[in-house]
Amino acid sequence: MRILLTGPTGFVGARIMDALPVIPAPSLRGMEESQVRQMVGELEPDVIIHTAALSDIGQCREMPDESYHANVELPLWLVRTGVRTVIFSSDQVYSGLPEPGPYTERQAKPANLYAEHKLEMEQRTLDAAPETVLLRAAWMYDMPRYGCRNRGNFLVNMLRQEEIAFSSTQLRSVTYVREVAAKMEKVLHLPGGVYNFGSENTLSMLDTARWLAETLRLRIRIRDAGPRHDLAMDTGKLKSFGLSFSSVQEGLMQCIRDYSLMEG
Repeated sequence: MRILLTGPTGFVGARIMDALPVIPAPSLRGMEESQVRQMVGELEPDVIIHTAALSDIGQCREMPDESYHANVELPLWLVRTGVRTVIFSSDQVYSGLPEPGPYTERQAKPANLYAEHKLEMEQRTLDAAPETVLLRAAWMYDMPRYGCRNRGNFLVNMLRQEEIAFSSTQLRSVTYVREVAAKMEKVLHLPGGVYNFGSENTLSMLDTARWLAETLRLRIRIRDAGPRHDLAMDTGKLKSFGLSFSSVQEGLMQCIRDYSLMEG
């Protein structure tokens, strides 16, 4: 199977490059639909995994046109090529729901422009190609990877900062990105639709941070950030197709073992 991967040097794409034999796509930034069609036609993939996006919420708010191009138009143009496509969406589509999580795929209410664009992208790509697979991805973490752009994430922030704040009211499905990458081969065989994609968590973000600090004996001050909106996801639909993630704590322990982060 010929797999075309967008965003091959990005946070998620670089880990998928480690896990699967893929064809790395050139940068899609600034491309028009005709250029997307030409690129896909020349590379002749059987399936596309689309990880490229403009994911900084503040940047999307400040640059709405760029956000719309990256987060709505480009994925729509990819599915219009007729090649089956797997697209990473976001747990941010749950950010405006009034009720607490965990949320199922039938629920969505964005509270920021990035999330609005992601939800519009989901709806329009499914309308154009019902076989499209959309992954509502959780906040992912990993240690920095040599040669790739590194960004702050839950684990790295905990290791680098002297003081940090998380909410005692927020549950969120923080997920080990290498577990995400390892599941992508099976994801390619999912039927079209939207799937919550990440670890489930029964602890608040504050308690998760305290657990990690105790586990790694970190000298970090952790304070309560106050009320924050839930972003916890119900992954029952994904499990019904034989795919499941480790819990947040299990995933963090696996990452700790992978990088030998624990003393002794």
